[in-house]
Amino acid sequence: EQLLTPAMYARTYWVCAFCVDQHSAICHQAWDTDPVTGEVHRTCECGKAKHGSLSEPLASSGKSIPCQMNKFDDMMAFLAKNFGL
Repeated sequence: EQLLTPAMYARTYWVCAFCVDQHSAICHQAWDTDPVTGEVHRTCECGKAKHGSLSEPLASSGKSIPCQMNKFDDMMAFLAKNFGL
């Protein structure tokens, strides 16, 4: 019932429909610690090949082609230019 109030209908949410496979880039690295326990977050042992921003092959722009995480800004610019979003 609380979700159906007029104030709730006025809220704005950002939903990103573009996802990346983090197992192809960062799951093998511990980035930070748990804020409660102070323990370093465990890393994944999936063994999947990793592709970062500088992984070859590179496009003429210098960006890694197999990296999924370096395409977000380009996609947003494309959508804004072509669809006025």
